Amino acid sequence: MVSILFSRCKLTHLQTQICDHVMAALAREAARLCDDQSEPAAAAAGGDTHCFQMLSMLLSLSGSAVGRRHLSGQRRLLADLLALLHAGSARCQRQVVSLLRRVLPELAPAALAELQGARCLLPDTEPTAGPGAEREAADGGDGGERDDGRFGVLDVLLACVAKCLSVQVKYKEGARRVQRSVRLADTALDDAGQPAVWRGLMTASVGERVLKLLHDMSEGKLSEDWATVTRRSVSSALLALSRVPSERRAPAACLRSAALWRALVALCVLRPEHADRLTSGRWRPAAGHSGQARPTCDNHDDGETTALVACSECGHLCADCDRVLHLSRKARPHHRQVLKEEEEAIRVDLHEGCGRLKLFWLMALSDAPSLKSMVEFPCRFCGAPAGGGTALEPPVCEEAECAAHQRAACQRLLSCGHPCGGVRDEPRCLPCLHGCGGGRLRQDADDMCMVCFTERLSAAPALLLACGHLFHLHCCRRVLTARWVGPRITFGFSLCPICKAPIEHEMLSDLLSPIRALYADVRKKALIRCEYDGLRLSEAAGAAGGGDDQLAAMAMDRYAYYVCCKCGKAYYGGEARCDAAAGAADEYDPSELVCGACSDVTRAQLCPKHGTDFLEYKCRYCCSVAVFFCFGKTHFCNACHDDFQRLTSIPVLQLPACPAGPRAVQLEGSECPLHVEHPPTGEEFALGCGVCRNAHTF
Repeated sequence: MVSILFSRCKLTHLQTQICDHVMAALAREAARLCDDQSEPAAAAAGGDTHCFQMLSMLLSLSGSAVGRRHLSGQRRLLADLLALLHAGSARCQRQVVSLLRRVLPELAPAALAELQGARCLLPDTEPTAGPGAEREAADGGDGGERDDGRFGVLDVLLACVAKCLSVQVKYKEGARRVQRSVRLADTALDDAGQPAVWRGLMTASVGERVLKLLHDMSEGKLSEDWATVTRRSVSSALLALSRVPSERRAPAACLRSAALWRALVALCVLRPEHADRLTSGRWRPAAGHSGQARPTCDNHDDGETTALVACSECGHLCADCDRVLHLSRKARPHHRQVLKEEEEAIRVDLHEGCGRLKLFWLMALSDAPSLKSMVEFPCRFCGAPAGGGTALEPPVCEEAECAAHQRAACQRLLSCGHPCGGVRDEPRCLPCLHGCGGGRLRQDADDMCMVCFTERLSAAPALLLACGHLFHLHCCRRVLTARWVGPRITFGFSLCPICKAPIEHEMLSDLLSPIRALYADVRKKALIRCEYDGLRLSEAAGAAGGGDDQLAAMAMDRYAYYVCCKCGKAYYGGEARCDAAAGAADEYDPSELVCGACSDVTRAQLCPKHGTDFLEYKCRYCCSVAVFFCFGKTHFCNACHDDFQRLTSIPVLQLPACPAGPRAVQLEGSECPLHVEHPPTGEEFALGCGVCRNAHTF
């Protein structure tokens, strides 16, 4: 029925009735899911089958041009789809996103706005920041549209992405620094417009699909009208945050504002060509209007230092003069106000795929690929670092963390006047992180450190790696000290989080030297074992241009190596696929990782060629190579070690005979997986040199 329903250029009466029945059934399912407000957004298992089938049928019908035109004209259907987008199960939500992608090109933005009772941004010009916006609004233009709580035409899609964002919030309460992670589901919005779409949960996969739809709409892949509406919605969401009333700028109140969550999603959709247009021109006059001169600080005689604050007693002051002149208790009653143009100033940037919005009272960042955001509320009383300092040493506050960063930070001042953002005792200072001096950096002071993802680069001493990316010194040292996760040796931690090049910097040499030595040891042993295993891929690797490096990468990915807690050397523990299949836990005792040479309880004969480097033991409870050595006498493979309490309680006579699989499972057949003769299961046995043993099997 689905394949022939829209086979003609026009619907018959019978075909129209069939579509009406499908849409009526879907409407009932949508009403049932929306009425049940006590359950999470995801429907219970099996409760969405009928709804999913109806959506699948409509998705098939939308494959033809006739079907899309018919469905786009069904207002009731569109309302049900938007309701299911927030109330349906995850698989129903994915179907709805696919349907909207096909139907929206056939639908005018104004029609969707009318259906939702929302505003539709379709004026002749796109809103920009700056003083010209006010005059544009007065002349009848949009002027960015102040946030009046009205529901936007794309809020139903922006809310989907907002539900998936993980937001790191930073602010100060008195002398205490607060940092916490917030999600939309944990926040009760005060001005959501249509609260239903901002409630509930949504999986990351659905949020990514909606974000991809918004990107395609912004790029004009659906239609030019939708591209205009999307770009204007992004602009309006960002500019609206700059006009949040002062009483709603406190951290707790701002997090309850839909304007903040709209802006965070808008930063995910932001395009590079729009970032400059959104950055305010500050006191530059708009085209066709005569602008006033920007006020300067009355406490400076140079006539160039710009003012930030207007004081009723002291006049116009810059930030430094305002801080110094109002330290006295006598000056505290002065009425001070941030200049209007400075208060509404906005800076929007897009760096390394991370959207950033900077206001005088807030800094917000969003990373679209990871669906992570950061919102920072600086202290309103000490926006700049405070405390005792000298002309050669920038002042810092008295917090322990800042004091530790100050001890590690470079103490030089750059020619532009900004302190160096690098590390103490570096031979060469970093280029200015604020963009002064023309230094070509891929990131700047307000970019987020992609290791901790909670701090700006300027919040701590930073390192410029050989690959050209910047990260905090203490973040790099923490990652290199913690090394890999789990017992098996991996070296992903030693790569740049952005470009995956090896981490290289002279200030990290004390940590990188043993890591390089360990890498060389594992690489050498993996290549030797790879060669003796008969995996001679050097010809294929050479043809691909990789040579020994490609063969080494394949060998290190194939074999699992562990670090002996006694001698500190890497030893072989089986193939990596066996380690993954066993489900190795992150919680383990490093003291139980002992190589064959250090756990030689049977005094095995040493290999005259390789010594003890490749000495291996058999697991006591199966026919596998041992990884762990426990109780001073027992060797375990990875799987048996996870189940040691049960295995150690099994009587020896009840253990399986060879061949025995992990966790003492009897295997079929008669051939031992190790291809050696060994004592019965339950006894310790040294396999000898692993390399020579494997060579004898060929």
